[in-house]
Amino acid sequence: MKRWKRRLAAWFLVLLLALGLGPQEGRAVLSGVYFTAVNEQLLELNSETMPFLYGGVWYVSSRLFEGTDLGVNYARIYNANQAMLYNAKIDLRFDLEAQTTTDRYGNSYNGYAIERGGVIFFPLPLVCSRFGLRWSKTETDIVPLIRVTSASAVLTDREFVDAASQMRTRYSEYERAVTAAEEGPGGGPSQTEDPPLAAEGQKIYLIIDSQSPEETLALLDRLGDRQATFLLTAQEMEQADLVRALVAGGHGVALQPLGETEAEMEEEIIRARELLWQAACSWLELVWCGDEAEDLLSQLGCVRVTAQIAASGDLDRAGQAAALLRSISRYREDVAVGLGGDGSGLGGLEALLEDLDAGGYRLSAWRLTA
Repeated sequence: MKRWKRRLAAWFLVLLLALGLGPQEGRAVLSGVYFTAVNEQLLELNSETMPFLYGGVWYVSSRLFEGTDLGVNYARIYNANQAMLYNAKIDLRFDLEAQTTTDRYGNSYNGYAIERGGVIFFPLPLVCSRFGLRWSKTETDIVPLIRVTSASAVLTDREFVDAASQMRTRYSEYERAVTAAEEGPGGGPSQTEDPPLAAEGQKIYLIIDSQSPEETLALLDRLGDRQATFLLTAQEMEQADLVRALVAGGHGVALQPLGETEAEMEEEIIRARELLWQAACSWLELVWCGDEAEDLLSQLGCVRVTAQIAASGDLDRAGQAAALLRSISRYREDVAVGLGGDGSGLGGLEALLEDLDAGGYRLSAWRLTA
């Protein structure tokens, strides 16, 4: 089909879809909500399709590769706890337990897959780079749009966003669903299920990335006598009182490097190690980074900290805490759970902790001997 015919057909589709009514003018929208689109297709708006920012990287759902025209296929290999994206020539193989990514030739890649609510999410920049796709983030008059396109895309991002009425309809449906879930049957508060039970001796390693020292101290109060591992930058470790409070409470302290090169990362590790020792006589061994730094960490006597599961948005939102618990319950062994990173995942922490306690889960800081 000639390009002008494809463009005309695409615009006709947009006009057909852009007929819905939207939320009331001026009404506040829910935070942490994003549309997702593949070429000229706007995906359903729900927790299984919604992208999220984690560790400074955008992650997109495996749903983007099911029944769409990106030219990339998705497969989940349950018996090996792996997921795969592939086409006839290229593949990416994600080991969900080891947090590594390789291809059919054994080449390693920076980035790994994360599970949320039973759905696998992939690092968007890595996937686009590997499969020759393009991605963009565009503001709309409702909530932002993450769009992934292949060479077959016709409309520009701005042209696609002009179908705003369709987005308003999808958002209104999503908002009604969230409100109904929060109210529960009969308009009252929703009733929660009994939390799933832990496997015998199973530990949960909470990896917390708070946004400020003040938030970190507030989280310490919520944790009580439970332990977690906190991600701090070298600059944050300069606050000796904060570091001492974490170590005294039995919490783990992991460096979150900001440098992009190996030399910059090494400098940060050495500096953070000095600060941690001076403040609390504790030796820095934990570093939150990609697997490309494994050799450097080995040379410096450090261990890479990762999370197999990431919290899906604010846990106060209806269904999010339950989805996180379902993901945790699928692991019958020790598992690391990431909270925060973009200001999300920390709301509703007290309720999550109560459910974990009720399920018999043991919360612990990340231990090298675990």
